[in-house]
Amino acid sequence: MKTKGFTLLEFLAGLAVICLILIIAFPMHAMRARKTEQVNVKNQLHSIWESESTYRSRHGTYTADASKLANWKQRTKKYYFRIRHASSTRFVAEANGDLNNDKIFDDTWTINENGVLTNVK
Repeated sequence: MKTKGFTLLEFLAGLAVICLILIIAFPMHAMRARKTEQVNVKNQLHSIWESESTYRSRHGTYTADASKLANWKQRTKKYYFRIRHASSTRFVAEANGDLNNDKIFDDTWTINENGVLTNVK
C-alpha cells in the first residue's frame, strides 16, 4: 500500500536545511541593520556639527547646551547623543549605541569641531 507524504527522516532533513539557511542568513541581516543604523548616526552627528559650526559663527564659541542647537535629537531608536565637550575653540559630540538592548553601550561614535567622525568603540 502506497501512502503519500513525507517520512519523519525526510521531514527532519528538510527542517535541518531550513535551520542551516537561517543560521547563515540571520547574522548577515543583523550586520546590514547595524550598518543602516550607523549611517543614520553619522548623519545625525554631521547635523550636530553643522549646528555647532553655525552657533560658533554667531556667538564666537561652541555650546554644550544642546537645546540651543537646531535639529537636535537626544536619541534615536538605539543611540543616545550628547555634547561631551564645548569651548570657544573645540567641541566633541558623542553618540552611544545600545545595539542589542542589554543596557550596555556597544557602539560609540564622536565628531569634533573639524567634522572628523571617529568610531571609538
